[in-house]
Amino acid sequence: MTLFTHDQGSSPVRDSEPAGGRRASARGEVARTPVDRVVADGPIERLLPSISARILKASHEELDAVVRDCLRQVLETLQLDRGALVKVQQECSRVMVSHAWYSPGAELLLERVNLAEQTPWTYEQLVLQGRTLIKTGVDSMPPEATLDRAAFVRLGIKTALAIPLSLDGRVHHILVVHATRKPVLLPLPLVPQLHLLGEIFISAIERRDMLKAHAIHQERLDMAAASASVGLWELDLETGVFWATPIALAHYQFSEEQTVTLDDVLAHINPEDHDLITENIERARSLGVEVQVEYRIRNTDGRDRWLVSRGRIRQDRDTTRTILAGVTSDITARKEMEHRLRQQVREISSLREQLEQENIVLRAEAGLDEGPNRALGLSPAMQRVQALIEQVAPTDSTVLILGETGTGKELVAQAIHQRSQRCKRMMVTVNCGSLPTALIESELFGREKGAYTGALSRQAGRFELAHGSTLFLDEIAEMPIETQAKLLRVLQDGTYERLGSPVNLKADVRIIAATNRNLAEEVEQGRFRRDLFYRLNVFPIVVPPLRERVEDISMLTWRFVSEFGQRMGRKISRIARSDMERLETYDWPGNVRELRNVIERAMITTTGTVLDLSQLTLPASVRSQPPTAMTLEEIERTHIRATLKATRGKIKGRGGAAELLGLNPSTLYSRLRKLAIRIEAD
Repeated sequence: MTLFTHDQGSSPVRDSEPAGGRRASARGEVARTPVDRVVADGPIERLLPSISARILKASHEELDAVVRDCLRQVLETLQLDRGALVKVQQECSRVMVSHAWYSPGAELLLERVNLAEQTPWTYEQLVLQGRTLIKTGVDSMPPEATLDRAAFVRLGIKTALAIPLSLDGRVHHILVVHATRKPVLLPLPLVPQLHLLGEIFISAIERRDMLKAHAIHQERLDMAAASASVGLWELDLETGVFWATPIALAHYQFSEEQTVTLDDVLAHINPEDHDLITENIERARSLGVEVQVEYRIRNTDGRDRWLVSRGRIRQDRDTTRTILAGVTSDITARKEMEHRLRQQVREISSLREQLEQENIVLRAEAGLDEGPNRALGLSPAMQRVQALIEQVAPTDSTVLILGETGTGKELVAQAIHQRSQRCKRMMVTVNCGSLPTALIESELFGREKGAYTGALSRQAGRFELAHGSTLFLDEIAEMPIETQAKLLRVLQDGTYERLGSPVNLKADVRIIAATNRNLAEEVEQGRFRRDLFYRLNVFPIVVPPLRERVEDISMLTWRFVSEFGQRMGRKISRIARSDMERLETYDWPGNVRELRNVIERAMITTTGTVLDLSQLTLPASVRSQPPTAMTLEEIERTHIRATLKATRGKIKGRGGAAELLGLNPSTLYSRLRKLAIRIEAD
């Protein structure tokens, strides 16, 4: 349908305008736009054959210039001021001026514009409904075309003709012509002539663009195939004729002049792969799926090359023949690489197994195995502890572990548990020094709901959790006197009660206790029950301090290096002899815990494969001095003061004196009071 809207009723061309297209005056008259002249249509009809011939003869490179010149020729003939061929992008409601001509002084059109936003009524008529528009002046616009009127005024349009040009059922281009100096009358016969002109333009442009796109696509395909050394081929499954590009023919060792069949190709393929080839061809034919097969080609030198072919069935519409089309590439290099990699993997696996076996032996020799029988030390002192563990572990006897802070008392408890009959269950640990006095009883024996204010639910105690296993009571000397009485009852008759419950519960629990205090002295001072001490002291084990087992320092150092290396993802292969001697001549007041902290700090600062202990600030050896030079208390006081100075009086937290000495902050405070050391921060 074509919509013509024109305001000159006296003209031979009349508007078939929709309601609202004209404005009525107060007297009921129709407003009209004065026309300067009537455009003649005859010259355009005579120009069309010559324009069509020019367009057909134009090369791809000349076409754009020829279209613009033909547009100029038509507009000058019609004495119009501006014209353009506009490409429509319906997906984003935008239009783009592809070819344009302007008379001197005519305002230029924007190259890109959102037509639906700026002139929505015009966009609706032209693009969505495909109607041709002829407009003379803004008075001919309907009331709903407010934005369109503003655009006409802004562009200085006195008369406009816009013809939508369609391809494949949608508006593809718009041919627009404008009179900008004075209004003119455009006769009806001019519309189909300009429509034909526009179709000549866009047909040539689209044909040119399609040929360009095809050439680019073919060039890219050829370039991709050449760069990947890919050969293209087609196999006629009815006749067996095999067509291939030069690269594919070279893969099969054929010349470009040869006529090749499937039998010729199979003759070059390793006989062991013939069945694989024919099975995949039949699979592609019967199932219509894409197939891929790797196979070997016998070279003239007797060696095999590997090819991979991928293909799919397509039907030839002209001849109704069945064609298997695909690509082939040489993968010999990849196959050889895979073979070498498999050999290397086998060699690496063999070496790894060998190294693992050697590592097991070396770790066993160094006492670094992590199993239940791992050695706690190599020194004679720790060998005696190991012998005591072996003696008491199979029994259910109570064990009391004694030793300074940081000597590894919990490791001894773990070793006893792991060698006992209760090792299938986890050992339960309670640090009596870390629990508040008000809560230690409920933690040990459990409580009923409502046993005291804040007891909102029933809680199982550590004895209940350790039923059938081992309960390790660390820092037993810190346990309150009133709780010691209840613990004594458990040791005597094996029963206890939850807080808030009168019911006796049976405790099948083995007790291992540990302390760094002298319990006999604690008993004399009235801080520990004598009867409980006797019940705990059934089988005492004293863990010697690290200064009394220098032989273990090397083993412990490597054990900590291995532990932190796995955690941090670092590999340490060597420790300098001088650094190891420094570790072995230091007295380690913080014992094994201090050594562990030192190694962790060194692992953090080390960047290579040699453990870096250059930043280690250990005081000079005290064992090398005469025994009468300083008392043990004076040595301890000197070392603690040096550490406090290094930390600027900081006790707790990361980098504090307690961490560097491997002591609990509470223990360090006790030592400070005992040694009368004042804390002075810088």
